[in-house]
Amino acid sequence: MKKITIVGGGATGTLLAVNLIKHAGKQLIEINLVEKRERLGRGVAYSTARDFHLLNVPAAKMGAFPDDIEHFHRWLIDNHYHYAPNDFVPRRIYGEYLRELFNETLKNKSANVVVNVLDDEAADVSIECARARVALASGAVLDSDKVVLAFGNFLPPHPKSDSQSFINAKKYFRNPWRADLTEKIAVTDDVFIIGTGLTFADVVTSLYHNRHAGKIFGFSTRGLLPAVHRLGFVYPSFSGELKSQTKITDLLKAVRRHIEAAETDGSDWRAVIDSLRPQTQEIWQTLPEAEKRYFMQHLSRYWNVARHRLPPETWKILNKLQAANQLRIGKGRLRNIEADEDGKFKITYSADGIETSVSADAVINCIGSESNFNRVESSLVVNLLGKGLIKTDSLKMGIDAAPDGRTIDKNGAVSDVILTAGTALKGVLWESTAMPEIRAQARQMALSLLNGG
Repeated sequence: MKKITIVGGGATGTLLAVNLIKHAGKQLIEINLVEKRERLGRGVAYSTARDFHLLNVPAAKMGAFPDDIEHFHRWLIDNHYHYAPNDFVPRRIYGEYLRELFNETLKNKSANVVVNVLDDEAADVSIECARARVALASGAVLDSDKVVLAFGNFLPPHPKSDSQSFINAKKYFRNPWRADLTEKIAVTDDVFIIGTGLTFADVVTSLYHNRHAGKIFGFSTRGLLPAVHRLGFVYPSFSGELKSQTKITDLLKAVRRHIEAAETDGSDWRAVIDSLRPQTQEIWQTLPEAEKRYFMQHLSRYWNVARHRLPPETWKILNKLQAANQLRIGKGRLRNIEADEDGKFKITYSADGIETSVSADAVINCIGSESNFNRVESSLVVNLLGKGLIKTDSLKMGIDAAPDGRTIDKNGAVSDVILTAGTALKGVLWESTAMPEIRAQARQMALSLLNGG
C-alpha cells in the first residue's frame, strides 16, 4: 500500500487529497491529511466568517477542477445560493464548498483507499531508506512513501524599523487575519496599515463594516492599491511572441504594445493581462535569474496590482472612504515605529527625500505572508532546513523545487520523497497562489504520485 502524507489541509492540501481519492482507481493507497480540524478546507484565505470578504475571481471561474471550472457555480445553485456566474461570492461560502467537496469525495471513495484526517501538526520529517517518517506534535509518527508540504500562509514578517520594541505593543497586530481584529480596535482609533494589497482591502472593509470613525492610513513602498475588475472583455493570447524573450524590459514593451492595441479595439488592459495567465509560469521559468531579480525589485508590485484585482464592491468601499478623507494612502520607505507608554505609535517614513511622521493608535501588519523560509517561524520548517532536506529558492520566495513540486535539498539533489505545492512554489513558478494554478497543481501532482512519481 502506498502511503502519502499531506501536511496542510487548506485549499491546496484538500484538493490534492480529493484528486488522489478520485483518481486512485484500484490502487491501494493510504492518505494522511494533517491539519487542525477547524481549518480543514479553509486555510487562511477561506476561514473568514464575514460575508463582505469576497473572492476576487467570479464564481463561474472558481471550480475546483481544471477541466470543470464552473463546478463551484453549479454547487452554489444546487445549494440554493443565488449568485450569477460573474458574481464575487463570500470567501466563507467557498470554504464551505471545499470542505463539502472533500467530505463528499471521502464518502464515495473506493474501499482500496484509506484516508486519515489528523487534527494535529507536523513537527519534523526524517528520511530513512528512501521513505519518510513524519513526527506529529502529538507524538504520533506517520511512515510515508511520499510527503507533500502544502503550506498555506505564514505570519507576515515584522516591518523593518530602527526600533523593534513596538512589536510588543498592545495594539500592534502582526496577524491581519485574526477573527477578533476589529474587536481589539476602538472605533475612534487612528489606524496605520502597512501594506496596501488585498489583505489591506480586507482589513479596511472590516473596519468600514464595524462603523469605524477614526482615520485610516495605508502605507506601502509604492502606495499602490489593487485594480478593480472590469468583466466582459477578451483579448487573444500573444504568449508565443513572449516565450523567446529573456529580458524583462522586452516583455514589458510587448505587453504595453498589446495594451494599446486592446484600447484601440475597444477591449481593456485587464483582458491583456488575463490572456497571459495560462503561460505565465512557463515564461517565468525561461527567464534568467538576473531578470527575475530585476522584475522583483522594479515591477512585481505593478504586476500584483494589475493581476490580483478587487471585486467592485470592495473597490467602492475604498473609494468612498478616500472621498471622505477618512482613508489616506502614503508611499515611501518606512524608517521607524515607536510606541510610547500609553501605546500611542509614532511612525516615521521618507518619500522623495522628505521625512514625515504620523501618529496612530493601532498598527496593522498587512505586508503579506513570510515567503523567506529561512525566517519562517515553524518547527517543521526549521527542522527540515536544519537537516538540509529542503532549502529556500534563490529568490527567497519559497522552497527550492523542480516545477513539478519535487523539493531540492541543500546539496542540489531532487527529492523523490518530499514534494511541495501552492504558495511555497512561488519562486519557482511565480504564479502559484490562486485557484487556477492550485487546482492544476493538485490534479497533476495527484496523477504523478499515483503513477509512481
